[in-house]
Amino acid sequence: MQAGSRNKGNRHGLAWFRVVILVIAWLMIYSLAQDVWQTRVGFSRIAESKRRLVAEENKNLELKERLEVVMTDEYREKLIREKLNMQKEGEVIVVMPKKEAKKDKDMISAESQANWQRWWSLIK
Repeated sequence: MQAGSRNKGNRHGLAWFRVVILVIAWLMIYSLAQDVWQTRVGFSRIAESKRRLVAEENKNLELKERLEVVMTDEYREKLIREKLNMQKEGEVIVVMPKKEAKKDKDMISAESQANWQRWWSLIK
């Protein structure tokens, strides 16, 4: 009888041992899955950072080129002339009337003529 109870106790102890091993295995699998996921997220963050870095480097190059243009004397002179309405000493500015004003005068004079006279002036 003792052999039977001892055998029964071994089975019971062996079942607990298997449960403990299974729990430990599941915990290790869960931990490994978390590590793999965090690594994957880390790589995606690195890729995103590289993409942003390239974009910022391109923007930086564009700004450097613009700075070179803005620092030239020609640009400064253009800016002074256009924005501040200034000119060099001894320089005279001539303001020309717009062409639209001339068209309006032609239309007014054409409307005062008779239709046959407008056709006649067009044919000549």
